[in-house]
Amino acid sequence: MSSQSRHREPDSSPYSSGRDSGRGLRFTDWSVVGTRTFTPDDLDEVVGSFVMDQDADTLWTRITLLSPATPWPWSYGILGFKTTTGYDLGSVKAYPEVDSEVFRLGTGRPPSERSGILTFEPRSFNLAWIRNGYPLTLKFECSSGVTSGGSSDSFVVNSFVRSTDGSGLQLVQVDFS
Repeated sequence: MSSQSRHREPDSSPYSSGRDSGRGLRFTDWSVVGTRTFTPDDLDEVVGSFVMDQDADTLWTRITLLSPATPWPWSYGILGFKTTTGYDLGSVKAYPEVDSEVFRLGTGRPPSERSGILTFEPRSFNLAWIRNGYPLTLKFECSSGVTSGGSSDSFVVNSFVRSTDGSGLQLVQVDFS
């Protein structure tokens, strides 16, 4: 690791953890949403509530496995952010890891509502291990931010933005035939 990556200057923007570094990513610090121990009878997969930043279009969730990872019995669960209008940011397969892993929820547009609940639904494979005496305890932390840019007549815009002005980058189609 270079000394530059270890010694960074503080960022004065309101997005303290999301240093732009030329990648167009802006996000806030992690907030603990909840810690859950799942049981075989869990029908309610709500982890906790979260309010996304104004104009945020992406929700990053860091999941840390707090229960023992051995023997490694854990499969994935379905992670989502639910508002009164549904899962505007989609859902993803999330595999619990002791060292934690970050999962991204987003469709390229902001959700219709900023406040909602974080949900995690363990798959039936996990519930079979839980019934056999292996508890599944997970810690959930969230951060919201912006990863998509605006639109323009001459550009195709996806989740890449210029860090200086936020406009879309031009994409090039290559024909290899």
